[in-house]
Amino acid sequence: MPEWFEPILSYLVRVIQAAIAIAVAYLVVKYLDRLVAAFVKIEEHEYLERFLMFLKATVYAIAALTAISFLSTESVVFAVMLLAVGIAVVVMFSDVLRNLGSELYVRSSKAFRVGDWVEVDGVQGRVSSMTSLGVVVETLRRERVFIPYTRLAHTRVINRSGVYGVSLRLEVRVPKTYDVGKAREMLASALQVVREDLISEPSVTLRGSTESFYVFDVVLDIMNVGKVEEVFERVFLELKTREPGLDVVF
Repeated sequence: MPEWFEPILSYLVRVIQAAIAIAVAYLVVKYLDRLVAAFVKIEEHEYLERFLMFLKATVYAIAALTAISFLSTESVVFAVMLLAVGIAVVVMFSDVLRNLGSELYVRSSKAFRVGDWVEVDGVQGRVSSMTSLGVVVETLRRERVFIPYTRLAHTRVINRSGVYGVSLRLEVRVPKTYDVGKAREMLASALQVVREDLISEPSVTLRGSTESFYVFDVVLDIMNVGKVEEVFERVFLELKTREPGLDVVF
């Protein structure tokens, strides 16, 4: 074999290797939809499309870098540079990657959906939307609270929406001008204003007391999740009418 032909043959081998890497990437991407559908059971098509787009971009990027490494004359130097670039990209987009993984975990768990009444770190409200970055919860005060998926994946989430309605928990502080028994009776009597909207009798439990208040936990099992705000407003107005000095925390 002529000496001048050896470099050409070596380069042709590298070109074939690069072509194989691109072809493999093409085949992986072609059947990626089926692979993801088989292993990831999520109903939200918008998230699946975004997740697939990210995976396809990752596969093509790896294939392109692999092909370049085959064509490069200084493969060791290129491999070191590739490693450095890879580490830099992971560090730069660590929050995005972590949030994407947390979103996959939250959506796959199916712990709640849009419209459910949830409690996260003491924040109660209705899930109004699930975006690409987190969940928006609308509270009884008409506040819109944004909770990122990374937070949801590492904290306790209570879904208070059940088959027969939603469970609303309130903290009521009654001044100590009342006897504790009278305070409980006053709360139980006031809560009867919404009894027709409840599945069962409201629960009133003494949790403790402070220097000036008795602290009660009130649980209302509401039949219609769409009437949570109305029930709360009626209860709040009735309690304030009976005792202006009490406080309701939710």
